[in-house]
Amino acid sequence: MKQTRSTRIALMLLQLVLALLVLLPFFWMVSVSLKPPAEPFAIPARLWPDDPTIDNYITAFRPEFRTYFFNSLVVSLSTVVISVTLGLLAAYSFTRAQLGVISALVGLVVLAQMFPHSAIIIPIYKMMRSANLLNTYWSLILAYVSVTLPVAIWMLRGFLLKLPAALEESAAIDGATPLRVFWDIVVPLSRPGLIATSVYVLIVTWQEFLFALSFTSTKEMRTLPVGLNDFIGQYGIRYGELMASSVMVSLPVMAVFFFLQRYFVAGITAGAVKG
Repeated sequence: MKQTRSTRIALMLLQLVLALLVLLPFFWMVSVSLKPPAEPFAIPARLWPDDPTIDNYITAFRPEFRTYFFNSLVVSLSTVVISVTLGLLAAYSFTRAQLGVISALVGLVVLAQMFPHSAIIIPIYKMMRSANLLNTYWSLILAYVSVTLPVAIWMLRGFLLKLPAALEESAAIDGATPLRVFWDIVVPLSRPGLIATSVYVLIVTWQEFLFALSFTSTKEMRTLPVGLNDFIGQYGIRYGELMASSVMVSLPVMAVFFFLQRYFVAGITAGAVKG
């Protein structure tokens, strides 16, 4: 059914309103980050500073921030590699193995996604303490893998279900081993799904706060979300520096998502429709 002119205009207006609602918080964050120390408290509030300054960025980009950034980078990239690798292997098994128990295992994977972080943090904390892993990279990496792996399996399983099994059967007839079939055929064809899953895992781990706050006890091991608390003091909040740090924290993930968004949408759609 063709859309009428009024319907198209209404849809465009709705999209414009939604875009403004999404972009306004980020615009305000950038605006405050460019304001002098006293201007964020001005009444009435100004959407844009009269005299923009980058002093807040210079102050925020201190050695501690660079340490937090490095920690977040190590933890996030390690989690992406482990979750996506294990997720692909598990998803491939779920889609190709002819076993009746597979449906039950897939159901458990879906069930695992329903538990909030606050419901599992205490048992994970006790396990990390017993293993003497608290205040280390591994405590955060293992915790993040435990919460991102079920979603990674679900997303990759939906994508792998779209791949024709005939390609793998043809390669097997030509003498390719199962490992070669997996590496030379399945992995290259799964690249959009792998990218989408990697972006999702990166976004989740990059902004995670609860585990990072609970499992680290020194500034040397803090990640960026926890490090932002440095600007919230007992007697006040340094809004300019806090917003400047927030902008710098947001930009890497925004850049990754901007360049890989088509793969992310394709992978999400495949995972949601199939299976």
